Amino acid sequence: MRTMKRSLALAASAVAVAGITFAGVAPATAAPAKTAAAKGRNCDDYLLRWKKHANEADKFQALYAAEAHKSHPDRAKLEAYEAQIKYEVRAADALHADYDKCRKG
Repeated sequence: MRTMKRSLALAASAVAVAGITFAGVAPATAAPAKTAAAKGRNCDDYLLRWKKHANEADKFQALYAAEAHKSHPDRAKLEAYEAQIKYEVRAADALHADYDKCRKG
């Protein structure tokens, strides 16, 4: 459920950004001229990669929960899922930090 909400939020943001870019109109809530977009930086790559890793972490958390709730969970699968969750969360956190740095300039 949380993954679907994130996906919808990301899609809505992407559509809004695309609409603003296409129309060339800045809404009243547009960022000030000091932001990364105004300085010619494109932080979308960081954002997309960050969201991809966050979604992957959510997917593996769901797999972990499903396996853990079985009457006889497979310990090897649980360990593999846990390791993958840790990797995806670390990667997402690092990309989030890079995205914030990019936006701040």
